[in-house]
Amino acid sequence: MTIHAYGHTRSYEMEALLKLFIPATQFSFSVGETEELPQGDYLSAVLYPLGDGNNRLLCRTAWQGNARESEQILPDSIQGNDLDREISALLYPQLCEISGQTLPWGMLTGIRPVNLLRRFTARDGGIPQAMDTFRRIWHVSEQKTQLAAQILRVQQPIFDATPPDAVSIYVSIPFCPTRCRYCSFVSNSVTAMKEKLLPQYLEKLRDEIILVSELIAAQNLTIDTLYIGGGTPTVLDEQQLSDLLTWLDTYILTESAQPQKKRQIREYTVEAGRPDTITRGKLDLLKKFGVTRISVNPQSFQDNVLEAAGRPHTAQDTIEKYLLAKEMGFQNVNMDFIAGLPCDTIEGFRESIDKAIELNPESITVHCLSLKKAADFYASLPMPSAETVNEMVEYAQKTLLDHSYLPYYLYRQKNMAANLENVGYAKAGFESPYNILMMDDSQTILGIGSGASTKLIGGARGIERITECKYPYEYLQRYDELMAKKKAIVVPAVHP
Repeated sequence: MTIHAYGHTRSYEMEALLKLFIPATQFSFSVGETEELPQGDYLSAVLYPLGDGNNRLLCRTAWQGNARESEQILPDSIQGNDLDREISALLYPQLCEISGQTLPWGMLTGIRPVNLLRRFTARDGGIPQAMDTFRRIWHVSEQKTQLAAQILRVQQPIFDATPPDAVSIYVSIPFCPTRCRYCSFVSNSVTAMKEKLLPQYLEKLRDEIILVSELIAAQNLTIDTLYIGGGTPTVLDEQQLSDLLTWLDTYILTESAQPQKKRQIREYTVEAGRPDTITRGKLDLLKKFGVTRISVNPQSFQDNVLEAAGRPHTAQDTIEKYLLAKEMGFQNVNMDFIAGLPCDTIEGFRESIDKAIELNPESITVHCLSLKKAADFYASLPMPSAETVNEMVEYAQKTLLDHSYLPYYLYRQKNMAANLENVGYAKAGFESPYNILMMDDSQTILGIGSGASTKLIGGARGIERITECKYPYEYLQRYDELMAKKKAIVVPAVHP
């Protein structure tokens, strides 16, 4: 299928819209060279100047042997996101009519719909008015509008308790014992890299931790949350994990935050993640260094699904490591599940959610499988249909709500199964502030390590992102260059 744009350069949003209907697909582009339409299937948005201060926007869709066309007169000053919205407003109904689909999130293509609802709430004077905008302008379903509003209400006390001069810290350990077959994150198998690359990476990570601690101290910032993610941080052996926690304790939690502020951070999370990496010794280290929240992630409690997904552990392994964590006193444990994994069924997914509720963790996150462009390995495996994935998600939502788990944060990814979303549910008081603030784009996040993103909030340009190299070997090669940029960071003052 071809995406054709003439008279403007907004083809990126057109592609994002089209991928809501045709995920995990690459498209060809025809941009600005001619007004002639492509042959075959295409999505087209052409902007004609009328010479009277207005433009004529003509949008066409040709797909599955059907064609639709509509137009709108717009002021010639319209551009950027406003033009994106007008193009989508014409193309989205055409795509719905031809495909026979009505999408739960309407024509929203961004990953943070709750963030958008929050902005509308401030602009329109309240949540009910913002919900009306969601339904009327963006075509969001009533169910998803209600979900976004419910999450926003849960989040508000977290926002209210956030210090205006606070920052959060994210530390990246982009290594796993093996790579899960569905994984779309940057991670590296530690078995191939543990002898050389991993020790070198940790050495540079220590240096960056020191640099960031100096930046925090120099700008007199308050540390709000600390989050160690991956990859799988507990892939580190006990000595490596002890070293990492010691560096963070010494430089981030003590020196930069001043001794009297130590342990006053709202959240200290480590994604333990894979149960095959969790040991009593590692859990003991996490307790010793004051970690307040961990993840023990089943993804599924169906052994055949785990095997198909390339996770070399059983459901029982997860149960045993979770019970070990609870025995050792961890009072805030999260579990992740994925709806739409190969070989899973609605019955199997229901059993997984029911088992999680029986185990009673403090939070449960339900992801939807992201269908990557490179996911050819699914070709020989039975995949749940979009209808089945939707049924899985609806079952999880209803069942978790019935057991006092409230949705508290939400994000979407490209190419998601059934065009759905990832939702974190938590018992009251166990919401992750880091997850909320990171997804809301309302707090500066200082990233440390390969693949980590530093996000500066409140500067002249609104939000500035500085992303470090995705791959550890590149991070090592370009370390001096990356740190030179980091030394120049000035965290903008954010006023309540």
